[in-house]
Amino acid sequence: MSSAATCTTFSRPSRTRSSSPWATCRARRTFRRRYAPERFGPAGVLASTNTILHQRQLEEYYCTLCYAAFDFKRRSVAIANSGLPYPIRCSRARHGHPAGAEQIVLPGVPLGSFFGSTFDELTLDLAAGDVFVFCTDGVFEATDTLGREFGAGRLMEVVNACQERSARDIVDGIFSGVQAFRGESPADDDMTVVVLKVTQ
Repeated sequence: MSSAATCTTFSRPSRTRSSSPWATCRARRTFRRRYAPERFGPAGVLASTNTILHQRQLEEYYCTLCYAAFDFKRRSVAIANSGLPYPIRCSRARHGHPAGAEQIVLPGVPLGSFFGSTFDELTLDLAAGDVFVFCTDGVFEATDTLGREFGAGRLMEVVNACQERSARDIVDGIFSGVQAFRGESPADDDMTVVVLKVTQ
């Protein structure tokens, strides 16, 4: 991936709980090797995971996950979502489409919630300069001292402003934007941000 894109992940725990995106990534790789045939796309992997979690009858627990499989040879990405906020794509102007950030509307129920859940899968073309942003709800739901949420609109404004920067700088820009908006209001939830930028 390094020759075609750069990817940066950062997770900031709240005061009450923490998250480890790298441990999660390792767990996903282990699951795919053990349970999901290579022919499965993101939607198939989510459906298989949902079945396994539901069979374990962990009624008080569920899992949210956005699975994106980037194929740089075919210049495409396949995405399926199970309960995380919609990812954001920011593109340069091309083929009559305006430049800018927009949410990829891809709903899905959390894994383990219902037996037999299926998930939509969306395939998008890739182009140099494309930026993909994946965040946990702690980013969207960060509140200021008046109780207002940061929200998708403010997040897309930050991504638009940082589009031409590196993936790492975009992550830093998002956290700086959230912190400036929140002010003295404490963090109530952990925040994880993954940014992938297509470089060629």
